[in-house]
Amino acid sequence: MLENKSAIIRLFVANSVSGFAQGLSLIAIPWYFINTLQDATLMGQVYFTITFTTLFWGLYAGTLVDRFDRKKLFIAENLVGMLSLFCIAAYGYMYGGVPVVLVSAVWAITFWCFNLHYPALYAFVQEITLPQHYKRITSYLEIQGQSTSAIAGALGAFLISGLEAGDTSILGIAVHIPFSIEKWALHEVFMLDACTYVIALSLIFPIKYKAISVRFTEKLGLIKRFKVGVGFLQQYPLLLVFGIFAPFIFVTTMLLTWLLIPNFVENYLHAPGSVYSIGEMAFAVGALFSGMFIGRVFARVSTVMGCILTTCITATCFVVLIFNRQIAVFYLLMLLLGLANSGSRIMRVTYIFGHIPNQVIGRVQSVFMVINVLFRLCLIALLSFPFFVNHIEYAFGILASGCFISVAVLSTFYQSLTNLHVNTKQYEKAPVNS
Repeated sequence: MLENKSAIIRLFVANSVSGFAQGLSLIAIPWYFINTLQDATLMGQVYFTITFTTLFWGLYAGTLVDRFDRKKLFIAENLVGMLSLFCIAAYGYMYGGVPVVLVSAVWAITFWCFNLHYPALYAFVQEITLPQHYKRITSYLEIQGQSTSAIAGALGAFLISGLEAGDTSILGIAVHIPFSIEKWALHEVFMLDACTYVIALSLIFPIKYKAISVRFTEKLGLIKRFKVGVGFLQQYPLLLVFGIFAPFIFVTTMLLTWLLIPNFVENYLHAPGSVYSIGEMAFAVGALFSGMFIGRVFARVSTVMGCILTTCITATCFVVLIFNRQIAVFYLLMLLLGLANSGSRIMRVTYIFGHIPNQVIGRVQSVFMVINVLFRLCLIALLSFPFFVNHIEYAFGILASGCFISVAVLSTFYQSLTNLHVNTKQYEKAPVNS
């Protein structure tokens, strides 16, 4: 029997509602830079700046996750998102549009919310779930998150480009559309996003739960609290190796979604925004399949081996993207990339849940996030150069090389990582206040 079932269901529904509209915003914004402004370099610069700020905010967010009630953090995060987007959307309605600086602000706010939301979400789920349910719950998280993204991608395909009545082709299938859909302005998408934060808040406020993992309130200062997380990794350096190389697949996903794919669709496939959105939908559908079946597919292999295999799939897709200019193949590759990314995350989070105590998981994940952000910053700076914008095949080659390096490192430490035992009892006996 699953403990805290009602709390988990409410949390998942709230996550789906807000995630749907956030997905629309994060599809519309990159397409705005590429299609409306025709400026991939500016998009890269904005993305680099936002990512750089998360380097510092993410560290602080991790200490908040370990210190405060995770439910209250969800409420605070949704309040900030709601108020910010309402104000920016209202500006758009008043003045007939949203300037670049405010579009960038929505992008930044959504990213900053993500940097608090997902560490808090995973920590909260670990806190209220028994260990034998970890893989099951992480799979549910993927199914929930990616089904939401799939719906957002499908709707986004029409909202950012509009839809005319008549005969058309969707995924190669002839379809008759009896009605038209007007293209949405960005401020309309942002207002929808703001409204879903309200719904999420109404679902989160009533949540009641009973903690299963033992967690103590720490009274240490910010720096000392962070040092506890670093000290844990010094005690178990193999976890640091895992935290550096297992999430590299996530680095590539972040670059794909908001830097490479919009440029690839617009300037290499010479396709409309609907192809970009359907590609994102295919990515989400692949991730959804992964959430539903990854446990069965990798039932007989370790979580570390699952990370290795999914990273290999990702690298292979990048190699094919170097040469591909066919839309149908692009959809297939996005499907496989979504499946691999989601499968890797399920395996990675399951491994982390099983090896990092709830008392320090926020701070340890902050360390992993900082390393992840540093990788992203380097790659964003590099791949935003006009050479890579104009020769995207080399960008895909760099991402493939990074994945192959990650596979090599994880394979080298495979046995040690698989047999690693972490003593979590010391974090269950007394507060870490010294």
